[in-house]
Amino acid sequence: MNRFISRYRAERGQVLALFALSATVIILAVALVVDGGNALSQRRDSQNTSDFAALAGARIVAEWIDSDTVNGTDANVKAAITTTATANGSDPITFGSPDGPAYIDDAGNILGYVGDGAPGSGPPANTVGVKVSTNRTFGTYFLGIIGVGSMKASSTATARGGYAAGGPGGDVFPAGISLAFFQHYPFCTGDVGSSADCQPQHLTPGNLNVPGGFGWLKFGATGKCTGFGLGMSTTDGCSEDKNFLQKEIGPPPNSFGCCDQVNGGTSTDANPIDRIGSLPGNKVSADCSYYIDNKLTVTVPVWDLAGGTGAGAWYHIIGFAGFQITACDGGKDIEGVWRKGFFLGPTTATKGEDFQQLAVQLIR
Repeated sequence: MNRFISRYRAERGQVLALFALSATVIILAVALVVDGGNALSQRRDSQNTSDFAALAGARIVAEWIDSDTVNGTDANVKAAITTTATANGSDPITFGSPDGPAYIDDAGNILGYVGDGAPGSGPPANTVGVKVSTNRTFGTYFLGIIGVGSMKASSTATARGGYAAGGPGGDVFPAGISLAFFQHYPFCTGDVGSSADCQPQHLTPGNLNVPGGFGWLKFGATGKCTGFGLGMSTTDGCSEDKNFLQKEIGPPPNSFGCCDQVNGGTSTDANPIDRIGSLPGNKVSADCSYYIDNKLTVTVPVWDLAGGTGAGAWYHIIGFAGFQITACDGGKDIEGVWRKGFFLGPTTATKGEDFQQLAVQLIR
């Protein structure tokens, strides 16, 4: 009897041991699935944080490359990286050598470290971008049972800043503005009306290549747009009516694919390169209030030469610029100031036209 009881107790102990072992294995498996999945998610979030922080720093570098010594400072690069990284869940960033955010040249070589510059100074000479590493510390769920209460996800991103080497990556507002406007009026860096450079300028249609000239454009390449290129869609059509203009204006502005880099070629009747069609007539129903109320800068095509008449009129596009609309009298007249907008890559450190947009590009 005693042997039977002893044997029963031994077997029960073995079962309990096996159960405990099985439970431990199950818990560890669940921990690996749950906490491992969370770690992968945190790793993706960490990479996004590094990407955003690097792009924020590269934006300031682009302003510095554009000779903006007020905004393009080392202190502003540091502030932009810090603010963006913190807003996206990064651990506090330690600036300076050897692991802090760094300035890079065109070949990716480190030129110096963000935050090391003298007050008011800009990045080191030949800087074209920044390299940023961030960390994200996060708690675990089941791994805490075995003493692993937190983990860390780390990532690095590199971004360039400079002048836009291509066309805008998004939508284009359908108002082409004369090159003479950008050659005649100053670039505004402050609030509208805050200085002589930021006084809204009045533009009227049909004045061709004069400082106050602008024209409504017809995007699309079907029907009456046939023969005009500039990267426009071959399937989306256009028309001469007011409703179509409002469809273009948006929001968002609907350019039907007009976002390619222009090649800078000349345009004549015999050589219709880089042209876009004109939308003639008095378009009194055009509503720009969304952009005015929200103080938004839109991307507009810049033209240096126009020709043709009526539905056959055209503008020769030589680039794109930023324009903040401050008033829009139906479709007859608009007012606004010249702003520098930003595209998403590619970038170049070589300046072209004075109105050339700035750009940032994620390199990783």
